[in-house]
Amino acid sequence: MIDKIDLHSHSTASDGTYTPRELALLAAWQDIRALALTDHDTVSGVREFAAACGEYGVEAVAGVEISAQYHKTMHIVGLFVDYEDEVLCEKLDKLRNARAVRNKKMLELLRKNGFDISEADILSQKEGASLSNTGRAHIARSMVEKHYVRSVNEAFEKYLKKGNSCYVKRITYSPEESIRIIKDAGGVAVLAHPVFITEDYDTLYGLAQELKEYGLDGMECYYNCYTERFSKMCADICKKTGLLQSGGSDFHGLNKPDVELGTVSSGYVPYSLLNTIKEQRCL
Repeated sequence: MIDKIDLHSHSTASDGTYTPRELALLAAWQDIRALALTDHDTVSGVREFAAACGEYGVEAVAGVEISAQYHKTMHIVGLFVDYEDEVLCEKLDKLRNARAVRNKKMLELLRKNGFDISEADILSQKEGASLSNTGRAHIARSMVEKHYVRSVNEAFEKYLKKGNSCYVKRITYSPEESIRIIKDAGGVAVLAHPVFITEDYDTLYGLAQELKEYGLDGMECYYNCYTERFSKMCADICKKTGLLQSGGSDFHGLNKPDVELGTVSSGYVPYSLLNTIKEQRCL
């Protein structure tokens, strides 16, 4: 049996379509030894997830994914965070409240552009939904359901992506603040999917050095759309900077139908990476 892990996944606590319990069960079905739940700006699903993983024999990693303020997409994943930490929860609540404001503004822009998408359309997509735990993926799905676009990807590319007519900038913490929030909650801070920032070696190397000065611990060297070249580039930068290697599928269920849990472009993420993280962080 392949000893595989996945250190980047999402549930209905943010913009995934599987509940935390369902995610744990899916991991067990797919023989994933360890799984991290890294929902956007929330740890609200971790308790349910951890309990379910215990039942199904999957090693649970409590995580979160924080969007950082940067000129391109920058996300910092936190692994092994204390999901009951009061300061962490307070900081994440501020981001969730900002998410609700952002969603309302995007709905206004959609209506101005001729799309009849309401709050009810978004909130009907999952149990316990609110404007603070939904996002562009849910808006995109509503656009598909109402036949304005053919796919979630088309909705993003034409209307919801940064720079497009219905995009609204998010309120975020700086990279330094995002890393500090994770570290203060006992977590391991990892730069998520740097392929969306740059594919240039020197640029990424310089960024890795800068973020390490802020306390960054690792970088995702495995992901669902990396080329072999880019994966090796990330691994080399980690070796030179002393960063830990991490990786995961970034599974969102039906919101990213082409991405399978536990699967990355190179096949799978080996458990040895998690062992190294735990050893070096004394976990």
